[in-house]
Amino acid sequence: MRAIELHRDAGAYALGVLGAADTCRFEEHLAGCSACAVQVREFDVVVAHLAAYARRLPPGRCSPPGRWR
Repeated sequence: MRAIELHRDAGAYALGVLGAADTCRFEEHLAGCSACAVQVREFDVVVAHLAAYARRLPPGRCSPPGRWR
C-alpha cells in the first residue's frame, strides 16, 4: 500500500472497516503520522453518532461494522 493510500484510510480505520492486513499497515503508519492521528480522533465523533443511530434501529435493520457496534 502506498503512503497516499494510507492517508486516505483514516476514515475506514476509524470506522473499523479495514481488513486485518490493512489495519496492521495503517497502525504502523499511524504511529508516525500526526496528521492521520488527528483525522482518526476527529472521526470519533462520526463513529459515536453512527453507533447511536445503529442502536436506535430495529433489530435486523443494520449490521454496523467495526468500532461502531
